[in-house]
Amino acid sequence: MKTQAEAVLEAFKALGNERSIAEISEWVTKQYGEKWKDFGTIMADMVPREFGGNNSSTVPTRYRQLGRVKPGVYRLIGK
Repeated sequence: MKTQAEAVLEAFKALGNERSIAEISEWVTKQYGEKWKDFGTIMADMVPREFGGNNSSTVPTRYRQLGRVKPGVYRLIGK
């Protein structure tokens, strides 16, 4: 079973590099149904600490592959 973080990364790979929370939420919901609700928090938690990510995030390092472009917009930075 996919985690929300895995689904978010899949959405970025399908849609392209720079996307809003709403775009990612819409794509994931179409693919997986209304399994997850809060995409803003998970996406913020997927920013690596060295790029200003949350120190309190429990998202594993391997999924922390997003960079914040501006409020509500992220991009895939990869690892």
